[in-house]
Amino acid sequence: MATIDRFVEDRRARWSRLGQLVQDARGRVARLDGEEVLELGRLYRSATSDLAVARRDFADDAATERLNDLVAAAHSLVYSESPTSGRRLRQMVTREIPRSLRAGGRFTLVSFAVFAIPLLATLAIGLLLPEIAANALPAETRAHLAERRLWTDIPDGFRPLVGPLIVVNNVRVAIVAFAGGLTAGALTLYVLGSNGAFLGTVLAVVQGYGLSGGLLSFTAAHGPLEISCIVLSGGAGLRLAWALLRPGDRSRRDAARLAGAQAVRVMFLVIPALAVAGALEAFLSPSEASVTIKIVVGLVAAGLLWGYIFLAGRTFRRSAA
Repeated sequence: MATIDRFVEDRRARWSRLGQLVQDARGRVARLDGEEVLELGRLYRSATSDLAVARRDFADDAATERLNDLVAAAHSLVYSESPTSGRRLRQMVTREIPRSLRAGGRFTLVSFAVFAIPLLATLAIGLLLPEIAANALPAETRAHLAERRLWTDIPDGFRPLVGPLIVVNNVRVAIVAFAGGLTAGALTLYVLGSNGAFLGTVLAVVQGYGLSGGLLSFTAAHGPLEISCIVLSGGAGLRLAWALLRPGDRSRRDAARLAGAQAVRVMFLVIPALAVAGALEAFLSPSEASVTIKIVVGLVAAGLLWGYIFLAGRTFRRSAA
């Protein structure tokens, strides 16, 4: 089997040329002349074959990921249609978005770890040192807890007003986590770590006051979907940061542009999902519905999100009889 270095070296020139054509086109194939369009198609087909080999033999190598980004950018150009084309929209929803998410899976895993480790650490510290944990919370929250009540009640009349505010706040956090990739990932790591640490602290303090059941009832419906979206946004930001830090054979500008195009597709999924989570948080979470119903709704919502990510756009081969 050829080594990854030999594999890349043998194909470097044509990958570079394909990247140059994609850059020259700037999103519109009409910007290329006739010869360049033919060359684009030829190089795209070749790169697609190379990617199939790379996924088979070098699936975990960074070069395979960079080639995937290049093929995705070229695919969008080769098969470009009117932005309002129904076919183009279906292709993006059913293929491009889930494939982009799967291609950045390792960054999503890192994002989850950066979120979960501070959460578990502050939860443990908060259970051992409840006074210190309580002082880390806002004064208003501490006042609610001192009265043995949570801050989660939303009167019926205010829920239509609160819902959009929740969505806007959650989208803001997700966008900051994503755009933080432009700071070489520093801001992304901070957003993930600080949100995880805050959640762990809240869980510890609420447990100390004996109100964890009420908090579970409130968060069960929207929490799994909301946390999933934050982790996905962080993964998109880390993917962008990695392209800036390790551009490989491309310039940092080209690497960031290609990785950014892939990462933006993640946000096309995250923002609608956060809208659903916000609606659940505003209307179902503070309602009198049973905890069982809220848990089922939360698991179904998160399950649909991750099922789409893992299954949509795949080609399943039937085994021979």
